[in-house]
Amino acid sequence: MNIQQLKCFVEVSKTLNFTKASQNLFISQTAVSNHIKHLEETLGFHLFIRNKKHVQLTQQGKIF
Repeated sequence: MNIQQLKCFVEVSKTLNFTKASQNLFISQTAVSNHIKHLEETLGFHLFIRNKKHVQLTQQGKIF
């Protein structure tokens, strides 16, 4: 876990949008997705429920 992963988590949590989060952080959407993926792997649970139109926090994500 590193600070960039946490920044990505906070921004995606606020915007509930990976594209907007990447724009706000001035990094690529792929980088945001990878940071979230690695954070989830480190924690051992999913932080977000993703589908093509919506992103929402899981219960564990809300607690985190």
